[in-house]
Amino acid sequence: MRKISQETDVCLVLEGTYPYVSGGVSTWVHQIITAFPDLTFSIFYIGAERSSDQKLKYKVPANVLEQKEVFLFEANASSSRLRSSLPASWSKFHETLGKFHVRLPSGDPHDFEIIRSLIEQVAKNTSVSFETFWQDHDTWNILRRLYEHYTPQDSFLDFYWTCCFLVHPIWKLARGIGQMPKAKLYHTACTGYAGLAAAIGASRNQAPLLLSEHGIYLRERMGDICRSQWIPEKQRQHPTLAQPLSSLRQLWIGFFDLLGRLCYQRSDTVVALFEKNAEAQRHFGADPARMAIIPNGIRTEECEAWHEQRVKRRNANPGSQVIGFLGRVVSIKDIKTLLQTARRVCDALPDARFLIAGPTEEEPEYFQECQELSSQLSLQHHIDFMGSVDRATFLPKLDLMILTSVSEGLPFVVIESLASGVPVVSTDVGACAEILMGRPADTPAIGPCGLIAEVGSADGLAAACIRLLTDTPLLDTLTANGRNLAARHYHERDALGAYRRLYDKLTNLKISTH
Repeated sequence: MRKISQETDVCLVLEGTYPYVSGGVSTWVHQIITAFPDLTFSIFYIGAERSSDQKLKYKVPANVLEQKEVFLFEANASSSRLRSSLPASWSKFHETLGKFHVRLPSGDPHDFEIIRSLIEQVAKNTSVSFETFWQDHDTWNILRRLYEHYTPQDSFLDFYWTCCFLVHPIWKLARGIGQMPKAKLYHTACTGYAGLAAAIGASRNQAPLLLSEHGIYLRERMGDICRSQWIPEKQRQHPTLAQPLSSLRQLWIGFFDLLGRLCYQRSDTVVALFEKNAEAQRHFGADPARMAIIPNGIRTEECEAWHEQRVKRRNANPGSQVIGFLGRVVSIKDIKTLLQTARRVCDALPDARFLIAGPTEEEPEYFQECQELSSQLSLQHHIDFMGSVDRATFLPKLDLMILTSVSEGLPFVVIESLASGVPVVSTDVGACAEILMGRPADTPAIGPCGLIAEVGSADGLAAACIRLLTDTPLLDTLTANGRNLAARHYHERDALGAYRRLYDKLTNLKISTH
């Protein structure tokens, strides 16, 4: 990849996705870049920790001219040139920091300017380490005042380390922001750390900001925080109305709420994949007047050959009962519920087989637990962990696709399955219910193209699979509906055309729409 210092047309600010992690967001990013070869792109990648075996999951196109990276949780490199004490000029920094409070709701321009000034200060003073700042007497006094304001009933030590874990990645981000490429437009795929970086980059360069959220970042972080076991609190039971979240969990949620609102308020346009997510964005601070809905899209005509292969196979073996999963084998996809579902389906349909396809290296411990669970459930003859596969050879093998995720946006795998004539059973996440159960506004109506079950319900998922696999006329009806739906609403040309118009509008680039 050629590295340059000139301005690119678009800087994509990405967190934990392209080009090192496969998945829906990364597929969308690659789709955007390759669709517009006449535009130049740069990438500002935000990761957790640098890995010695980190490999590209995509061949980065030639129109990506620059890539910069920052890792938020890697260990600091020691240097004898780092200062052991803060310079006197940092008194202004502490004064600004002391005025800042995480409050709900938040995200007004005043909040943004405070955070921006703090980050700029850190970015300019590279000789000061985080440890020097964190151990400074004035920093300690600010923490003490914040503790007395927020959580005097909790352990100060717990509060101290919670704040440390909140601030340290922002410090890392500030150090990396100086490397952010200059662009005519900044485009980010989420709020959070990437959204903050994109907002600051856009402000520094007086450029527009476009936010395209696939999942709702704050909602996903709230789920993580509520389930986490590493945030200290006196009681570890699940919170209820009678037992609300602890103050430290509220502090974490308030932090990510703030980052989200800052990005929403700075964005010139906020894109959702579907209306339900747009409602969440408005709830969390997006301006309705600056919002758009652009669903994911695929080249549905490429799926025709896959459909024909599937039909030929089913005609030769009309009793086939092959259920597929295509995605990353990670906890958010809830493969353990998939395995529990498989056990129930195979008890009712002994000839059923489950093909689990997708990369397994992202959460290796989770993959091992899934393998162990498969053995415990005696599924060795019914389950095949296939690793990464080619969609063109995988989808024609299936009679049914299953998705057991606990969180999604608008999954490409659902659209690809439907366009290939494979009905889908899915948990009620993201846009899945809207896609599979039929769109009320469609004229003429298309009808359902799959079935929905509750998140985590192996019984519900199994019942849906058994129903479809034992009712061939219903399965065939859903097949036809799914192909019609994909062709009508989820073609790539519509999604990419909408993004090209947005790019042109925001940057005033005089380039014709493809």
